[in-house]
Amino acid sequence: MAYLLIGLILPADSFANNGHGEFVPEEIVLQLLPGGDINAINSTYGTHIKSYMPLIDSYLLGTEPGVNAENLATVISGAEITVAYCTANYFLDSFEPFQRSQPFLDEPGGAITTQYSFASLNLADANLLSTGSNVKIAIVDGGVNLTHPLLAGRVTSGFDYVDGDTIATDVAGGPGSGHGTFIAGLASMVAPGADLIAYRTLDTLGRGNGYTIAESILQAIADGCRVINLSIGMRGRHPAVDDAIEYAKANNIFIVTAAGNDSTDDANIFPFPAYRSYTYTVAAVDSNNVLASFSNFGGDVDLCAPGVNLNSAYLDTTNAYWDGTSFAAPFVAGVVAAMLAVDSTLTWDEIDSLLEMSATDIDGLNPGFEGALGKGLINPVLALQLAGAVVCGDVDGSGFVDIDDAVYLIQYIFLSGPGPVSPGTGDPNCSGAVDIDDVVYLINYIFNNGSPPCSGC
Repeated sequence: MAYLLIGLILPADSFANNGHGEFVPEEIVLQLLPGGDINAINSTYGTHIKSYMPLIDSYLLGTEPGVNAENLATVISGAEITVAYCTANYFLDSFEPFQRSQPFLDEPGGAITTQYSFASLNLADANLLSTGSNVKIAIVDGGVNLTHPLLAGRVTSGFDYVDGDTIATDVAGGPGSGHGTFIAGLASMVAPGADLIAYRTLDTLGRGNGYTIAESILQAIADGCRVINLSIGMRGRHPAVDDAIEYAKANNIFIVTAAGNDSTDDANIFPFPAYRSYTYTVAAVDSNNVLASFSNFGGDVDLCAPGVNLNSAYLDTTNAYWDGTSFAAPFVAGVVAAMLAVDSTLTWDEIDSLLEMSATDIDGLNPGFEGALGKGLINPVLALQLAGAVVCGDVDGSGFVDIDDAVYLIQYIFLSGPGPVSPGTGDPNCSGAVDIDDVVYLINYIFNNGSPPCSGC
């Protein structure tokens, strides 16, 4: 599945300010240096202000009818010493529709929690540690099917930048349709207690312009999102998006990006913003933890996650199977949300360190790709434990819940035995008290398929 994106990437910090490829007609994106005068720019070049993002000091300017925006941006950049950057408003694309990865429909309510990724990442145990409760994840993509049975009550609408309204739903009818919903389903599987917020920036072709993508990132931050899934890319760089993701990192907002589906580690092909240090970039592996044939790899990859033959929510009430690095990214986004639910004070750098410390080395399974898979495969359980999560019901601190915990709890309650190793673990029913009801609860869970110990105790 190796396909080319649009244009050219230059190595980080050596590229020109403007991106490459197709762009919005008659729009330019501009930032001024101190002392610059936007009114003078407009007067000289016949432009006008369409929008302004004060947090990153970025203007969207309209040109006169018929003016080639790319040529005008080049003229302004060369002539005006008070301009930090001036570029056409280039498009970014979701990888899978553009690179012709097709979803295959499954029955409604398909086997999302019985697929290999759920088991291989031990998400059942991870969900006992944390569900991501009260943490917001932004899905910046093509919108989300807000009424899908797997997502109802878990996702709300942020804003639709394509249609200009407040209903950021996934619209059927193009190769990009379903992409955002599929990502949301996977993020929700990893962090079922998280609040997903949909921001529709891509049309049904899977394409959106950089300025509105930057707007959506800043809006997600304003709306309280701590994690942003950004499974899109382009050749070159869009400076407004770059400034927005840099602003996010400075404010401890974790942006997860997909590595892209070009089967390469070539810096001239690796997509923006995945190669930027402000993002956390995820490559895709298959059910054997072998690098997916389509996935990019190399020094810009931070972690790997499942990205082959995944099952998730799709259009209407259906599920689908789909491949792509776009779908590896939400596994990491979900884990980060779960970590923040455990400790909301975690900084960007702390989360980065914990993810890398907990990752499973899979170089041995990938001969020829040693050192090109980041720190390895994401390990949700260990990442959450390093973040401070404890398993409710794991009274003796063994790392899992079994009959020994029930015995330990009986000895504590009735025989003055030692207390729970970690505070809170002895209250699996989360009643607020450690008593015989907790023993009964554990026994029912262990032997009678009862409800699992509540998370976050």
